[in-house]
Amino acid sequence: MAITLAEAEKLSTDVLLQGIIETVIKDSPILQELPFIQLVGNALTYNQEWALPTVGWYAVGDTWAESTPKFKQLTATLKVLGGDADVDNFLKATRSNIQDLEAAVIEQKAKALRHEFENCFLNGDISSDANPGDGLYKLLKGTAWAASTAYALDDVVVPEAGEENGFLYKCIVAGTSGSSNPTWPTTEGGTVEDGTSSPKLKWQAMYGNHYGSGVNGATLAFTKLDVLIDLIRGGKPDMLLMSRRSRRKIQNLIRASGAILETRPGKFGEQIQMYNGIPIAISDWVKDSYTVGTSSDCSVIFALRLGEGAVCGLTSPELVQVERVGSLETKDATRTRIKWYCSLANFSTVKAAMLTGVRD
Repeated sequence: MAITLAEAEKLSTDVLLQGIIETVIKDSPILQELPFIQLVGNALTYNQEWALPTVGWYAVGDTWAESTPKFKQLTATLKVLGGDADVDNFLKATRSNIQDLEAAVIEQKAKALRHEFENCFLNGDISSDANPGDGLYKLLKGTAWAASTAYALDDVVVPEAGEENGFLYKCIVAGTSGSSNPTWPTTEGGTVEDGTSSPKLKWQAMYGNHYGSGVNGATLAFTKLDVLIDLIRGGKPDMLLMSRRSRRKIQNLIRASGAILETRPGKFGEQIQMYNGIPIAISDWVKDSYTVGTSSDCSVIFALRLGEGAVCGLTSPELVQVERVGSLETKDATRTRIKWYCSLANFSTVKAAMLTGVRD
């Protein structure tokens, strides 16, 4: 069973741990809503839904065709996130008359833990740092089609940067791509031949999760935001995650239409803005500086379904842990260690999507 950190805080009897969990989640819409599966062990191997089997209508006496679903097996490994908070005993004894110095230092460490989790949840990239694993941007971006390239059976691509159309394309006949983009089909199961190799390279369309705004990006429009929402299947997204700049743009578009964004109260009494009944979540780790074509001022908007079978966190059974290391040998200080064994899993390709190339 998955549990959010907000619920874990209620179950904790450790006052210090309760305070740290509250600090971690209070200003983080991601951690307020993201459920975590508690793992016994250090990894979870799961099957990501990849392709449905086919069915058909048959007359009496017809020969039935067999078809099976396809899954992509993935493994998510728990990573270690944490840090030590040292408090000088002299300062604690002489300077804590107004503010609890130890509590203040631990609170700042908890905030740093939140910032690092959000950053890697969105922007993690194992090619630059293998410790945190890949984040949502890397997981959803896909591999762009390339000209004059040999592709093997079951290779999967998306159209060239900026032209992503919400579909993935799986190689069903191996071959070499041509010198320019084929005309990509935009219906599930549609096929297209590519290049001049013998046999010809052939692609089949599958529902995907990446929609581009244009070869050089484009100003945000409601039509593109609605396409992003429609990429999520099995219900509306639980969250639209974006930068502050993108939220301001949506507000401006709403005002220009003569309306206002609806709101609802959040877990801590704050007002959460909504678009089309979907909560808008803001993260300072959603960049406004991605490069698309010749534009280096592009942002991204994520649409997410949260929970088991969708986007979910992974954690050890202890969740966030507070370890009182105690007095240090080499200096007159007391150490508290905050640590979290955690990771990210995306169980389905149609429960998380992103709109890239979003400009102001």
